[in-house]
Amino acid sequence: MKETSTFLIWSILTVASLFDAKEYKIPNQLIILGYLAGICVNLQLYGMIGLAYFILKALWPYLCLSLLYICGKQIGSGDIKLFSVLATIIGAKFTVDVMVVSVMIAAAAILVISLYEGHLMKRNLHYSYYITAAFFFLQVTNIK
Repeated sequence: MKETSTFLIWSILTVASLFDAKEYKIPNQLIILGYLAGICVNLQLYGMIGLAYFILKALWPYLCLSLLYICGKQIGSGDIKLFSVLATIIGAKFTVDVMVVSVMIAAAAILVISLYEGHLMKRNLHYSYYITAAFFFLQVTNIK
């Protein structure tokens, strides 16, 4: 089951990053497909109670990150939805790990780019890149 979940997340993150790079947007169709995968994973793991687990897993990223979106768009709504999909498929603990590592990677990237350009970055970030990089980093290092 872990390999299937990892493959699902890799697929979703790859497609999300490609759309984010081209359009600065993560399509809702991809999020819906991710949610359908999350429902299947939770039903397979927990039976019918898996629907309740799915809903709880899907909601907590919205609750935690919505303030960042509301107060100045520090994170995009597509990125919040991507974290929500991630949580439904791989669970809360690993999603929190991805959140923390993605912030660290984004901060390092902003610092390097700002030093290279000689001023603070003032453009939009493709945050899905940092989510994908964090997921990859955690998979490679087997940090759980």
